[in-house]
Amino acid sequence: MGISKKKAIGAIGGLVLGAAFILLFPDVGLGEQGVRCLGILIGAIVWWVCGVLPEYATGLIMVVLFAVVAGVDVTTSMSGFASETWWLLVGAFGLGAGMKLSGLMERMARAIVRTFPNTFAAQVAGLVAAGSLIGPLVPSLAAKVSILEPIALGMGEALGYERFGKPMQGLFLAVFTSVRSIALLAISASIVGYAFLATFPDDVKAHFDMAHWALAAVPWFIVASVLNYAAIVAIYRPRSTVSSDVLDNNRNSEPATTPAESVNVKPSPMSRHEKQMCAIILTAVALWATQPLHGIGPHIVALTGFVCTIACGILGPRGMRESISWEALVFIGTAFGLSAVFAEAGIQDWLVAVASPAFEALVGNPYLFVLGIGLLTVAIRFVIVSEVAYLNITMPFLVPLALAAGISPWVVAFSMYACISPWFMIYQNSVYLPALYSVDGQMVRHGDVAKYCFVYLAICLIGLAASVPYWQLMGLM
Repeated sequence: MGISKKKAIGAIGGLVLGAAFILLFPDVGLGEQGVRCLGILIGAIVWWVCGVLPEYATGLIMVVLFAVVAGVDVTTSMSGFASETWWLLVGAFGLGAGMKLSGLMERMARAIVRTFPNTFAAQVAGLVAAGSLIGPLVPSLAAKVSILEPIALGMGEALGYERFGKPMQGLFLAVFTSVRSIALLAISASIVGYAFLATFPDDVKAHFDMAHWALAAVPWFIVASVLNYAAIVAIYRPRSTVSSDVLDNNRNSEPATTPAESVNVKPSPMSRHEKQMCAIILTAVALWATQPLHGIGPHIVALTGFVCTIACGILGPRGMRESISWEALVFIGTAFGLSAVFAEAGIQDWLVAVASPAFEALVGNPYLFVLGIGLLTVAIRFVIVSEVAYLNITMPFLVPLALAAGISPWVVAFSMYACISPWFMIYQNSVYLPALYSVDGQMVRHGDVAKYCFVYLAICLIGLAASVPYWQLMGLM
């Protein structure tokens, strides 16, 4: 089937499925506005999957239809553009562009390549280590992946991997999943952990400081990290490796002619722009890591760093146009607005009411409880696209249920947290989007890496099941 035929079928199919949902299911416990919003989202998903239009164009059409068909105020559907996270991404994308144009990104990529053996498994380990080490220091997952994914792309190119090929996909996923996983061990690694903590009763909140949170999360983190690393290496390992002779022969030679040959060429002194960019990045990381002390939001730090790259001449008008994916930022803004739209239309409350009986049925068996919460979280996150919104809606219902069953609210929160980040659909993960677009869509295709979401979530569930006996020994269940 040709691409044009696929787009035509997708265009018609999206319109038909969206309209059919609105017409055939007018009474599912939702108001008219909620049904229409869901119908519009269904149509948009089909268009995104089939690539009918560029993603940002479909997102803008969705916003228009929310207003015209469902009566949603434009300020609500466009609220994603006013969020701190969206502006954080603007700053982070600017910092990433500055790192690329200054040459610092390539230098960092080659340093990692030189530090670890020139095997795919070792390079994946290097990226996992980078994501895990920086994780607890920076509270924004979006900022971390926006900076680390371009470095992974540089590493892949330095090793001679083809863009969109399996090894490139493996490097991309190594960064994304390691940044995601370390957030469950170190509460300081993401604002979502603190948001969960805020929903606990006072006595539970007082107990789960950073140390006790990490202690309870250790078994899940070990199991998930080991299995995830093994899966990425097994699935995405290249059929042939870069020859060590090729890498070593040119360590002190003249400039090489291929990316692989240039990996170990003796580094040249840092340029003025590289030094400036390094200072900007280090300052930003330091401010992100010490946010509790000074209270400056991560979006303010990122935007200030972005402005500094412009002031230093690292990022000029041409770089602004060509090195920052503004189309991606438009699409991300429309996706971020979905949570506000669904809240206004009553979809989130309706979905929790529908799922409540399923939650209650799981309480009797500890294994079914943690696995069921994880699976229901994945299902519900297709509709509730904001992680914080999801926990704010579900935790008030689940905390009393868990306490009555003798289960710590922390176990409920952690079971959600482990599975709260699916990326089956491109719109549903606010960390995956900046990861994908920080490399301007030039590293992987969504359809390819979305397949790994099944593997990663299965690993997360295995980690939950493996943690149950440990949590029982700790008296949490």
